[in-house]
Amino acid sequence: MDLDLETDPASVEGLPAERPVVAVAIAAVVATVVYLAIQLAMDGQIDVVETAAFAIVFTGVYVAFLYLRRQFAGE
Repeated sequence: MDLDLETDPASVEGLPAERPVVAVAIAAVVATVVYLAIQLAMDGQIDVVETAAFAIVFTGVYVAFLYLRRQFAGE
């Protein structure tokens, strides 16, 4: 596994290493939008509490992933 955290301006691959707050915000927004789309497709309605709970849990898991990635990289 290559943990090279170099940034390339054409991609967001190095974003978590350079700007973790932005990466977490993007992950939270993407999780929310995707979950809203799934709710609309499955039920035809949106449950705000369920969506918020999913976004919080998903974002927490992503933050834990970033933390562990830095620990294994030796930073």
